[in-house]
Amino acid sequence: METTRLGVIGIDERYSRPAISQQLGPLSPVRVYKEGSSAKSWIYRRDYFLRRQYAAGWTTFKKCLVTSILTVFVYGTASLVCALLTWFRTWKLAGVMITADNDVLILVTMAGSIMLLTAIIGMVGTILNSRPILAVYAVLLWAALTSICVVGYISYKRSAFALDRKLNLSWSRYYTAIGRLLIQNSLHCCGYYTPLHEATQSENCNPSSQLPGCKASLYNFEQENLKFVWTIAFSIVPLHLVNIIVSLLCANHVTRTGTTLGATMNRINQSETGTSIELKGLLDEMECLSRPEMSRASSSGVFREDRKGRVLP
Repeated sequence: METTRLGVIGIDERYSRPAISQQLGPLSPVRVYKEGSSAKSWIYRRDYFLRRQYAAGWTTFKKCLVTSILTVFVYGTASLVCALLTWFRTWKLAGVMITADNDVLILVTMAGSIMLLTAIIGMVGTILNSRPILAVYAVLLWAALTSICVVGYISYKRSAFALDRKLNLSWSRYYTAIGRLLIQNSLHCCGYYTPLHEATQSENCNPSSQLPGCKASLYNFEQENLKFVWTIAFSIVPLHLVNIIVSLLCANHVTRTGTTLGATMNRINQSETGTSIELKGLLDEMECLSRPEMSRASSSGVFREDRKGRVLP
């Protein structure tokens, strides 16, 4: 117990936690009290240092970079999901695209995978404040831009230049029997021009079938589908260029001198080393206040006072 001007206070009150530690929650502080002075030195452990550095590290540059990475993640995930839904034929005319635009679908899948991987690497580099990882992220953004442009260019070129001739050649040379059957079943047609022109025989498609040829339906589908693909691809390009510029401008400002994880841990180790030295000196000074060990009464009768009438010789 200690007596002060405010009265008698206990050890818990004397070493009560400051207001900042109460706001930060349980911080497991190391308490150091210097005898002879009224100042109390509080040194907090790793959780306090990490919280403080974490809050100070979210600068405007870092927030802009995270927003940019999230946009890459959104349209990369959307592209990959649409490609996977097409591969698994979850919508009605997916089989037509798998057969007629197989190369475009493969490129869309690759572009979505690259963008998703790029966003994950960028987020990891931002969270860890790692400039080398962010440099890899910036390089992968250019690879993602290339894949997006390739998808847009191939789909636009196919839809804009002699699409009917390309479909006629593909039907005759490149489409397999299973591919033609998928197109016929999806578009409810038979043969290319007529049921007698290179048709894959099935229950609904035979020489006597009244179904129309697949040329008109396939041409209309390809026009709409390819236009949709290249429109989406070219609309992503400006946003992706903005993300590249943001990564180049903000990546160098994510970390600052002395706020990296290594610097924080070094400062923690130095603080804890100084704390250990001060605590050791404090314990040495307080040895005199330690409680004495328990001792038993002597078995000698000379010093026994419980025997009345005992007279020393």
